[in-house]
Amino acid sequence: MRGDTHGGCGGRAGKPTGSDPGRAPRSDPTGRFYRSQLYPLLQRINTYLMRWAGKKYKRLRACKRFMRWWSGVIEREPRLFAHWAWTRELAGMR
Repeated sequence: MRGDTHGGCGGRAGKPTGSDPGRAPRSDPTGRFYRSQLYPLLQRINTYLMRWAGKKYKRLRACKRFMRWWSGVIEREPRLFAHWAWTRELAGMR
């Protein structure tokens, strides 16, 4: 392509799209959603994260050790996951 400074087809490969590529996408661009419906979903995501970590790291199989690790992660990296801005609670214990 003539005038293509990035190379390749169209020069946009691997670049984010949207109005502001530096921002993380929101749940709904208009902001219309029921927060009461959103919280259980976000808590369920935390439960899946807990399950994944428990399977990946065998040292976290003990519940007491796992909860100490989980609370430490939340304190050290409060912005690790985008949904932690709304809730860091769990849907249930493992």
